[in-house]
Amino acid sequence: MQPNLVAVNPNATAVLNGLVPEFPEQYIDVSFDYVYDVALTASQQLRDQSVPIHTDSDFVLRAVILSQATGAFSIRFNDSQGYYLSAGFMMSANFLSGTVPYPYPIFPELLFPAGSRIGIEINELTAAPNTVQLVFRGAKRYRLPAARR
Repeated sequence: MQPNLVAVNPNATAVLNGLVPEFPEQYIDVSFDYVYDVALTASQQLRDQSVPIHTDSDFVLRAVILSQATGAFSIRFNDSQGYYLSAGFMMSANFLSGTVPYPYPIFPELLFPAGSRIGIEINELTAAPNTVQLVFRGAKRYRLPAARR
């Protein structure tokens, strides 16, 4: 008898995959998005950009979505400790299928502690003004209150 093989979309919620949520015991995940908006001038390079993580919960990053861009750019992310998530800059075309944006999955998911940040470095490549909006899709991870004895 063969085991049941289940195709899992790493960007979809557990409910949409038909699975029991896989957050750690004593925690609960609630879907949440952080948005990064930037208006770049021609050939501008920005370093030390960040998206601050709220202090009420940790954030579990599961995908990055390019919501809007008026031109090409390159980008690189780092975690709350300053470690880069890629060896070099990624081209904005990596977030597209043809001309249609699609979620760029982060699998396994990446945990950002409460009060930390998602670091960003971005380069405008078209020698023209460029408006970019990125969505960091994931979940806020809340600690459940301890049961009273």
